[in-house]
Amino acid sequence: MNFHYSKEAETFRQSFLTWLQANFPQEWYHDVTGEELIKRRKEWGIILAKNGWCAPSWPKEYGGLGLTLEQQLVYIEELVNVNAPEVLNGNGISIFGTTLIKYGTEDQKKYYLPRMLNHEDIWCQGFSEPNSGSDLGSLQTRAEDKGDHYILNGQKIWTSYGPYANKCYILVRTDPNAPKHKGISLMILDLDQPGVTVRPIRDIADNSDFAEVFLEDAVVPKEDLVGELNAGWEMANYALAHERGIHMAQRTLRMRFEFKQLLSLVKNQKSEKTLENSLLNHRLVESYLSSEILKSLSLRNIALLNQNEPTGALPAIGKLAWSESHQKLLNLAMDILGEEAVTKDVHQYWMNKFLSSRGETIYAGTSQIQRNIIAKSLDLPSSIGGK
Repeated sequence: MNFHYSKEAETFRQSFLTWLQANFPQEWYHDVTGEELIKRRKEWGIILAKNGWCAPSWPKEYGGLGLTLEQQLVYIEELVNVNAPEVLNGNGISIFGTTLIKYGTEDQKKYYLPRMLNHEDIWCQGFSEPNSGSDLGSLQTRAEDKGDHYILNGQKIWTSYGPYANKCYILVRTDPNAPKHKGISLMILDLDQPGVTVRPIRDIADNSDFAEVFLEDAVVPKEDLVGELNAGWEMANYALAHERGIHMAQRTLRMRFEFKQLLSLVKNQKSEKTLENSLLNHRLVESYLSSEILKSLSLRNIALLNQNEPTGALPAIGKLAWSESHQKLLNLAMDILGEEAVTKDVHQYWMNKFLSSRGETIYAGTSQIQRNIIAKSLDLPSSIGGK
């Protein structure tokens, strides 16, 4: 399998790089956290959208670039190389936007997609529930048909970007008598209405990127049902495939960039004693190998998708390897920085990354779920529910 970029991809790289060098704000080359990072992510999304660079995978007729998977990877590489923030609507654009393009009505696409690109609407994902985390098919939030609208009651948790969003793509149960995966629908929920309570969840890094969402007779118009009634499970799998595909490539390339940052920090700011610490050096080498292997996994996954070949358990392997390797990299950063990670503001970026990484083996499918997927691909019993 050939992992070299095509001539077309390299031509695109030069075009995008020229625009990026002219338009990426120079003052953004330093890292920020918290509310300042959220503000920057929204501003960057608007800059990209105004210049037609915000949705690389979308068809051109919907405001996208219509890039091949290979060109999308090049696009991500160059954004990572300048340490550009992820756009605030990245979740909506890459996951729900792509799903809406495939399953939505033309009216839905014409209305919601432009507002998503220009960040007029900020989107969150309403999938997980208090008792339906790893087993998403057991969700209990229900939608009752009231003729020209649905009434929603229930609760969502770990709602990504919930504190900043005004729209939510939400999975709800529309047929309680059907098998659990057959009675689920996907809907568009307006969060700015009576009956919706959004309660931010503050994490260990003092960020609030997630929320609990409580629904008490919330209203969804019939025209905001996405796709067919009771066909939500198919759309959820389609959406999650994107989260574990090109979205995962972004995470692995970001980790590779972070390794280079850490190596530069060791060489430029630490003492000779640190450089001579063989254990730390061995761990740096291990992190380097992990970042290179993960890049190769991403390239292999992209190549298979590009050739319309099945990826098998590769997305699960990539997610498992990334989440555990990334945690190890940031553990190493804390050991190298020592008390300076806490006492010096200049290293707040690393402390924030370290604390945020604790959840990486949980979200987007826990490590155990990924191991079960891999076991199934090997025709081995999973740790829950047998084969």
